[in-house]
Amino acid sequence: ESKKDDLKAETLLANHRVSLEDLYNQIQEGKVKELAIIVKADVQGSVEAIKQSLAKLSTDDVKVRVIHGGVGAITETDITLATASNALVIGFNVRPDNNAAAQADKDGVDIKTYRIIYDAIEDIKS
Repeated sequence: ESKKDDLKAETLLANHRVSLEDLYNQIQEGKVKELAIIVKADVQGSVEAIKQSLAKLSTDDVKVRVIHGGVGAITETDITLATASNALVIGFNVRPDNNAAAQADKDGVDIKTYRIIYDAIEDIKS
């Protein structure tokens, strides 16, 4: 019984793994029509600038949608939201706390951190 539960948990976890490369492949195959992103930054102005820049990346084929934006370190809550919504996590001048990094590693969630807004936008655009 326990082995069965462990296998079920692994299967569910495998279905929720999110990486930029996986999402890119799914977009190319036409499986994903929306790219969900969580944005965390050091100041609110940066969050707003990134959200506006990402919104401009939407095309007829793929809609880029920021599902959450906030100020401060990337937390476990952000990782849980990313896992549940199949989203990427972008950090600008912030890093994940230790618990968030461990949770992201366990759940297979990609966390991308940047120091220059242009680099973040170019990475998502490509």
